[in-house]
Amino acid sequence: LTVCQECDRRLPHCSACNLPFNPKDLTTHKGEKLCRSCLADAIFCNLCGKRIEGKFFQSKDGQEKYCARCYYSYPRCAACDRPGPVHRLSNGKTVCDKCLATLPRCGACNQPIVGTYYQFDTSDQSFCENCKKTAHKCYTCGVPLGSKHWLFDDGRRICNTCNNRAVYDIAQIRAIMNDVQKLCTENLGLPIKIPFELQVKDLNKQSSADAMKAKEGKNGDSPLFGKELGLFRLMNGKAEIFLLYGLPIEMLYDTAAHEYAHAWQAENCPPDQSPELLEGFAQWVSSQVLRIKNFDKALERLEARTDRPYGTGYQKVKRLEQSLGRAGMMEYIKKNRK
Repeated sequence: LTVCQECDRRLPHCSACNLPFNPKDLTTHKGEKLCRSCLADAIFCNLCGKRIEGKFFQSKDGQEKYCARCYYSYPRCAACDRPGPVHRLSNGKTVCDKCLATLPRCGACNQPIVGTYYQFDTSDQSFCENCKKTAHKCYTCGVPLGSKHWLFDDGRRICNTCNNRAVYDIAQIRAIMNDVQKLCTENLGLPIKIPFELQVKDLNKQSSADAMKAKEGKNGDSPLFGKELGLFRLMNGKAEIFLLYGLPIEMLYDTAAHEYAHAWQAENCPPDQSPELLEGFAQWVSSQVLRIKNFDKALERLEARTDRPYGTGYQKVKRLEQSLGRAGMMEYIKKNRK
């Protein structure tokens, strides 16, 4: 570009290349006048909007550019690591507007979750690390609880989801127990001779020692303590099945079937049967009832258990059924201790 001294003196200059241009060929941007070529090649800071000269910084995805002043002076978003205006969360982390709108929120504290989050197979919500560690947990499904949940007189806390599925009507609980007995008798071939009395109880609020005395018939308190959902007791010729009050319907069917299986075992199996065979067969009976009632998620949770003796026992009984057939497995359960 060749320019005479008069034009160089009279015409405005491009702020980038410092060459003179006709005013109509310059574009004003943030106080600077730029020619078309320099405007096309210029890099502008995404925060202050000014043209960047020399060194610049960019976001991890390369979509945003920043001048050194903005890059070092603005706080960073804990989610995307971009500098810029942020919101400070209650846990001290800072989040930009864009991430705030898209981050999952904790199902307990409702705060946006930055980084690690946890999910449970009983819930479609996500939970932050702090709530997983410190929040009260739902007694029945185990998810962390927020400020709005249900508190029972016996100290149990349950989430809204479990409360909505819980059975509180005693007549309905008895109807479910009768349905379980019918299914076990007609579908699984597990009739019992000794009639049982159904007891619907809260948890024992006293102590494990008091609950043990109740199990032994030494007091009239609830024999259920801790995480116990049900109990079968045969004492002095009297059979009783205890079920925990307020269980979700699928858990109620699961527990009722499990305890009914123990009632059948008391009449048909060795009295000193191993815990793995005793509980494993009861879990197998529960799985069959859950399958008949189409409680698929509850069945998945039962089959995924690996704890001893419930999970390991259930897997053992399944292997027996696969190798011996159902009838052969039933005969094995009737005759063997281990």
